[in-house]
Amino acid sequence: MKEKIIEILDTYKYLIALISVFNFLLTPIHNSVSGMYPAQVVVINYTLVILASSLIASNRRTRLRSYILGILALIFIWLEFSNLNSNIIKALRLSSSCILFIYFCILLLQQLKRIKNINLQFILGPILGFIYLGIIGGNIFETIHFIDPNSFQLMDGYSGYVFYYFSFISITTVGYGDITPLTPQAQSVTLVMNIIGQFYLAIVIGVFVGKYINVKP
Repeated sequence: MKEKIIEILDTYKYLIALISVFNFLLTPIHNSVSGMYPAQVVVINYTLVILASSLIASNRRTRLRSYILGILALIFIWLEFSNLNSNIIKALRLSSSCILFIYFCILLLQQLKRIKNINLQFILGPILGFIYLGIIGGNIFETIHFIDPNSFQLMDGYSGYVFYYFSFISITTVGYGDITPLTPQAQSVTLVMNIIGQFYLAIVIGVFVGKYINVKP
């Protein structure tokens, strides 16, 4: 039974991780319909991301590292909710979260390099990587705003989630215009995210087509 569960988790690990990050992106909706405290919803969704993304790890050592980084990020999230005016805790939360998702990206790239044929994992993996990229970008934008609160033109009553929203519309080059980078630093990072987003899609499509041609009879 245990071996069967492990086999199922290994087969659908990218799908499980993808569902968890989509669920994480829907945190504001969960806040509005659950009636729970925002801190509880964030921690629950973040924990699911950590557990699901850790399935990507190929061995016990890398999985342990992801758990340790995830626990540190959760601790700082909890501390920030109970100490809203502490800049030190916020800085630690931003840095630990960024390191965590960068580590998830590294694990994902290591796994995708080993996939030789087009299968479910090869299709879902790049999608998961794109969402990780958006979350990392949101973390970077939030850090820029933390360093200089005048970096962006934001709507009244905004929350930290708005920076992740801005990250995804940047890497997809949608650009609704509701959020505007004002300082040269914010503008330069936005340009970099735009370029990375487009190159990511081009590279993924190229690799996908290349593997398809190689396995096509």
